[in-house]
Amino acid sequence: MTEIIAPIVDCHCDTLWLFDRKEYHFNRKNRIGHIDLPRLQSGGVAVQFFAVCTAPIKDRGTPLEAALHYLILFDEMLARTGTAVLRVEKMQDLDEAEANGKVACLLALEGAEPLCGNLELLSLFYRLGVRCISLTWNERNCFADGCAEEISGGGLTRSGRLLISRMEALGIVLDLAHLSRAGFRDALELATRPPLVSHANCFRLCEHPRNLTDEQLKQLAERGGVMGLTFYPPFITGTKTASLDQLLDHFVHAASVAGVEHVGIGSDFDGISESVEELDHAACYPALLAGLRRRGFSFREIKQIAGENVKRLLKQNLK
Repeated sequence: MTEIIAPIVDCHCDTLWLFDRKEYHFNRKNRIGHIDLPRLQSGGVAVQFFAVCTAPIKDRGTPLEAALHYLILFDEMLARTGTAVLRVEKMQDLDEAEANGKVACLLALEGAEPLCGNLELLSLFYRLGVRCISLTWNERNCFADGCAEEISGGGLTRSGRLLISRMEALGIVLDLAHLSRAGFRDALELATRPPLVSHANCFRLCEHPRNLTDEQLKQLAERGGVMGLTFYPPFITGTKTASLDQLLDHFVHAASVAGVEHVGIGSDFDGISESVEELDHAACYPALLAGLRRRGFSFREIKQIAGENVKRLLKQNLK
């Protein structure tokens, strides 16, 4: 079979957590973690979202202090890496990275906890380069209920509604991952630009609270959004193991329900303790593309899933 080459856009990784570890160096291939520059390049990754996730971090002070710590580490990485990577702050940055063979790096907040309930801090994070934000990380905060609070039936708060409006005005992508179903519905009703679900899978195939139901997939597609499918086995099979074929079942189902134009990739690399057996790290993307081809996706559809769908969404959001 002819090797399929398509630029990858990965909507979610937690690699910034590794930047604290002395044995990890982004610029060279590592024995730990899933992502570093050599493996991104080998896997054909054109755009990598780097998440700043502070809710689970308890030893870095407040969520704001923890977020600023990781943003500093991100800036230091960019300075050390030089011309091989490019920070994404506007659509032209994506074009420049593509034209010059650079890995485009986009900063995201996984959960709006670093805002500490203060909407005025949003413009600060924008100036620091953040271009994608999810409202919460599983739990309840002052903006929304997360999926772990599903029993409450709560959605967005007034602050959460204002946050979405201000994000759209600045050109920050709205990420619906981790939201309760009521919050997901509320956010879709408010959003005027296509939203992202950075990393989730299909509830029909795996009844995990982080996964999207068929109804949610259809609602997301109606708004022009995209879901990045994740490689985390508990979201694929409900167990600690999953094969590539079992992950491909989710790609097929999502495409059949939402349409192939609304499917992407959100690996969750370096935020997961286990991955799909054949997708051990970021250099393994050719195996995923070949698997999509075996499942009957056309070359055009594979390019859409690999990255074109998310690039379209970014073009509709970024300034």
